[in-house]
Amino acid sequence: MDLYHYDHKNLEYKIKAKGKKDYIEEYELTYDSPYQTGLKSNDRVYTQLFLNKDRINKRIYSSNNKNNKNGTNFLILLHGFSTSKKKLKKYYRFLNKMNSSGFSTIFINLPFHLNRTPEGEKSGDRLIYFDDLQTLLFFHQSVVDIIKLIDIIPGIINIKNIFICGASLGSMISLVAMANDKRIDKGIFLIGGGNWEEIHWKGVLRFFLKGNCIYRDKEYGNQTRREACSKIYSHFPEFMEKMKELQNKTIKIDLKDLPELKKVTKKMCFLCDPLAFAHKIKPENVLMINSRFDLYFSRKSTNQLWEELGKPKIHWLNKLHSSEILNNGKIFKKITNFLQNT
Repeated sequence: MDLYHYDHKNLEYKIKAKGKKDYIEEYELTYDSPYQTGLKSNDRVYTQLFLNKDRINKRIYSSNNKNNKNGTNFLILLHGFSTSKKKLKKYYRFLNKMNSSGFSTIFINLPFHLNRTPEGEKSGDRLIYFDDLQTLLFFHQSVVDIIKLIDIIPGIINIKNIFICGASLGSMISLVAMANDKRIDKGIFLIGGGNWEEIHWKGVLRFFLKGNCIYRDKEYGNQTRREACSKIYSHFPEFMEKMKELQNKTIKIDLKDLPELKKVTKKMCFLCDPLAFAHKIKPENVLMINSRFDLYFSRKSTNQLWEELGKPKIHWLNKLHSSEILNNGKIFKKITNFLQNT
């Protein structure tokens, strides 16, 4: 299986009108995930599509011409870890403001979250127990879901530019998706970072994540998981150099065709660390917005990502880690100014 790629087949989808309000038309858009986990609820991608009627000539129509002057600027929004339906108002307020600023938008449910939550579970809870391979497969499914969406959407509306915005976990996925699909013109990465060792052990996630990391094995003996993780991540700089040497070469998820990369890939989570893909994105196409008091992504985690991205624009807020950042008036203005200057 090719990592973060799929065969671009089966572009069937279902779209259902959900209502109209002022200049906004809302639709429910669903389609099969390119990566199937065997869980029916999770393997059907669920999205909410909000179209600015003034920018689409007040109708849905078919066109495959990207960058058309008469097309709409289209924003994909990704939520954070364990987001529940009770917490979605802040996302919807942001989407509504984006629509009023002339954008068409879509809100996508990440795997195992919201409408894709397996029966008997809470949104996102499954990720708490994932090991490194399961975490990588979660990222893979998330990214190919986005790539397939970008394949589908030009058949529904005329697109001028494609943007992506993600908060927290969504920012990490947004970056990996943007690095693997050049059709995404700009990315806004909110309250995120890179380096799984930093994310896992230098913030509050060390109290929640119960899967991943290390168990006793021949190479790392009876060390604590934190000590073993530190030793494993000592190989990460070499891994990143190998990744840069690959340029745009396709990566098989088992790395069987890349023995030199496989040698330095000590854990599969290396392959879903945003730091490993940041070099593929031009800094002028990125806006980072981060918190000085982030309890999930340390300052080191964020600064490492900023440097690997080529030091793009970054704004620091005296706020805690929260998706409420989406409803900050000053931040909203910075986002729209950044996207409209395209």
